[in-house]
Amino acid sequence: MNFFVNKAIGYSNSGVEHAQFYRAQCFREKKIPFKFIFTDLLPQLHKHMGLWSLPEREVIGLYDFFLSDNPDEYAHSGLKQTNDYTTDSLWDLTNTQRLIRHQTTGEYTETILRSKKYSETKKVYLVSDDRILLKNGLHEIMWHYRTSDARDKVATNIHVNNFRGKNYVFPTKEALIDFFFIEMQNIFQQNVYFLDRGTESEESLVKLKQLGLSLKIIDIVHAEHLVTYQNGHPLWNNYYQYMFNHLDTIDFVVTSTKLQAEAIIKQLSQLGRVVADKVLAIPVGGVNNLQQPKHWQGGQANFVTASRLHSEKNILQIIQAIKQICEDGLDATLAIYGSGNEESRIRELIDTLALQDRVQLKGLSQNVVHEFQKYDAFVSASYSEGFGLTYIEAIENSLPIATYANLYGAKELVIDGFNGYLASFDGNLLQESQNVIHLANAMKQIFTDKHYDYLSKGAYQQAQKYQSAYIADQWAKLIEVLE
Repeated sequence: MNFFVNKAIGYSNSGVEHAQFYRAQCFREKKIPFKFIFTDLLPQLHKHMGLWSLPEREVIGLYDFFLSDNPDEYAHSGLKQTNDYTTDSLWDLTNTQRLIRHQTTGEYTETILRSKKYSETKKVYLVSDDRILLKNGLHEIMWHYRTSDARDKVATNIHVNNFRGKNYVFPTKEALIDFFFIEMQNIFQQNVYFLDRGTESEESLVKLKQLGLSLKIIDIVHAEHLVTYQNGHPLWNNYYQYMFNHLDTIDFVVTSTKLQAEAIIKQLSQLGRVVADKVLAIPVGGVNNLQQPKHWQGGQANFVTASRLHSEKNILQIIQAIKQICEDGLDATLAIYGSGNEESRIRELIDTLALQDRVQLKGLSQNVVHEFQKYDAFVSASYSEGFGLTYIEAIENSLPIATYANLYGAKELVIDGFNGYLASFDGNLLQESQNVIHLANAMKQIFTDKHYDYLSKGAYQQAQKYQSAYIADQWAKLIEVLE
């Protein structure tokens, strides 16, 4: 069985989850069996599965599995029935919330017991989650939290009662995950684990493989893997440090761009490690319905962007760029798709710059690629993109792109002057205003000197390299090699 290993999905997801959804589409087309694995506690998992069109048979939730009346049947087929999510709480006479009870969308209930303690440091009473009880009939999982300087809450002393008729105690969540993957090994055969997110899962699977269990490990690199060099030695991104330390145990490393694959091979060769045979590039998104090139008749230039509304996406800089290009004489608008914790700051800046008639927040869309058809050009202000699925969605609609020249997505998917323009940038906060100027110039250039139609044709041609059928073939070839 092929497993896509992650921690969670939700209402709004990152590029990691969307990359998984796209890979699932490729596997379905090739009739390659697979299942998603989610290891976090997700009370609304089955609601979000429905939102993203994931059938029950394709998903294994760690807690659903351990609380199932029939774990083997659940692992193969999923839940037969789900529930509506409900919540209730209990407050004491001091108006302190002491208990929260959820009916999850799965078969189990979640009860959270909360503690109230006085903080000498902050000189206030603090209320926090203390104990958790998950229950499905006679099946139970319970633990308590301890505080940690490194992490806010750490689950410890985890009791799993009446799993296959036996009771278990695990000191940590990591130990529970070890047990979970041993169960997967017992239930399924010829297992391949595609590690998308979760260092604890990666550590568990590497350990099990080193102990002699028969399994394959594919590490998926979704972000910049290198932070910097120190005294000539590479300092890896924390999320990929474990992978680089255990490359002998990892079967393949898959990046989404050729540029990143080449960078990893080169950087490791400088350390005397030859890994060219196990590092390869397979795009994490592709084109399903390529639209014909567009013609811009002049007048208003309608830009669109889509992402999580988080600080690292630099949406505020795009809004500032819109202000600048309008002041420079281009009649421009901006539509922003997505949701996130930056929304209030974005709205505030729109009001401050008096751009209410030009910049609109469109909310979260389940079909961004369709929404893009209404616009003339795509813009991104991210300083780093491992791939950038929205770039693919833009070129699928033959939209020219203005973006910072980030690694690795922009530099691979956008050819400067052919299907868009790359704006230089400096990650130093003091250079932000200069970055905005560069981005605004790239945006304006799309609509000047009669370049638009040429760039749209370039986007169309670039999109042809990323047809979904071709990418599905690449995944199928990898599976053949692993068999």
